[in-house]
Amino acid sequence: MLTYILSTPRSGSTVLTALLEKKKGIICMPESSFPQILGSLDQKERSNERWLAALYIAGTFPPTPITLDEAEACMGGNDEEILFALGKALATKLSRPADEVTEVVWKTTRTIGMHKGLLATKGKFVIIHRNPLNVFESQFRVSFGKGNRNPLRFAVFNESYQNAFNRIPQDRKYELKYDDLPGALDGLLDFLGVEDYGEWPDGKGAMDLVAERCSWLNQITSEFENTDSLKRDRLDTKTVNQVNTAMAFARPLRPLLGPIRSYFDGRSVSSIRSRAKTLLA
Repeated sequence: MLTYILSTPRSGSTVLTALLEKKKGIICMPESSFPQILGSLDQKERSNERWLAALYIAGTFPPTPITLDEAEACMGGNDEEILFALGKALATKLSRPADEVTEVVWKTTRTIGMHKGLLATKGKFVIIHRNPLNVFESQFRVSFGKGNRNPLRFAVFNESYQNAFNRIPQDRKYELKYDDLPGALDGLLDFLGVEDYGEWPDGKGAMDLVAERCSWLNQITSEFENTDSLKRDRLDTKTVNQVNTAMAFARPLRPLLGPIRSYFDGRSVSSIRSRAKTLLA
């Protein structure tokens, strides 16, 4: 089976991925827009397996351990078969038995409004929410958060994600809160229909490999500790009021923000396509 993890940026999707991938039978892919892109292709592009492999490599952030040739070997069949085959290929790279993989989890938090391909599979959706004050505060601790350090822009951007989440059928999605981790895992596994067989034997998971390449993820692979309440307490009153006011203003606009989400999704897809062309060149 397939699972798709969705969230606004900096909302805990990486933490959730790191917790899930310890479970035996589950393989979690590095963050990628490939599932959405795969489901949006026309038949001509869909039949070019080398091009599909390049889109997978270019659409995965940070770099995937799977090579271009290895990815190409996974590109036969329908979307569901391709996405599961890539999970098995990653399991092999991690020295985990591919035949024991029962669930492949795709963390895909960028092209968030492109649901057509994902809904066409039998996969389920997991949406993790975090206190907006913590999400806003985290924008100041990563370089890619610079664009959302203005409270109003942040609020509109956040609500555009909520617009996308609301368009997923209720029976296909499971929503949880960052503050409920790790205790929420039991309910999540029940929703997914995944048996808890304990943890994989000692060894590196995908998040370990990712953390080796990305310094800002070093803490993800250590024991999870939720310090969000302390971070909220450190925010000054002016910032809290500005964010809360902006969120109150933007929330009624949520149903109208589909075009904004489509705009940002389109920019991401264009960038991925450009990288894929460069890769093949």
